[in-house]
Amino acid sequence: MEIQVIRDHLDIVKLQEKMNAIVFDYLDTSNNYPKAMRELNPLYIQVTTYYKEYVNQRAGELPKANTYWHLFIDCCAKLCYFLAASTYYSSNALQKTPEKVEHLLKIAAYSLPSIEQEENEQLLEDIMALLTEVLEDEEKATNIRNEVLSQKGEVKQCLQQFKLFVEQELPA
Repeated sequence: MEIQVIRDHLDIVKLQEKMNAIVFDYLDTSNNYPKAMRELNPLYIQVTTYYKEYVNQRAGELPKANTYWHLFIDCCAKLCYFLAASTYYSSNALQKTPEKVEHLLKIAAYSLPSIEQEENEQLLEDIMALLTEVLEDEEKATNIRNEVLSQKGEVKQCLQQFKLFVEQELPA
């Protein structure tokens, strides 16, 4: 299902609904990680492509940190986490893509806004726990956590981190 772009903005409500349905159906209730991974991946591709194109059309300038972009980056961070978790727990995929899982978890952590809010604070803990497991290096994970906490989940900083990630992920 393609998420619609309306007046230059991705439909965040539809994206959130689709992501929540996938997470509920395949992660929360059935532990069908391969199915979750297959369903989340097209959303991830659409979101990263959309953001790269959006920023490129504005000569690399970041969007303003308003409510829309706060919701957008929050949704992107969660999408990266759920895709990383579903990939990690689909053991066959992990053997082929451990760097991809690590990369997704890092961007989920670095682009998660409002980390002082209870829901996102808990999500950050979940991200860091899985990252520690993937890295098998608690010191490295702690350093990443400290860097994330130092940026305080400010939307502008999160959008910048996501921009850097998307540029690496989708080279020109």
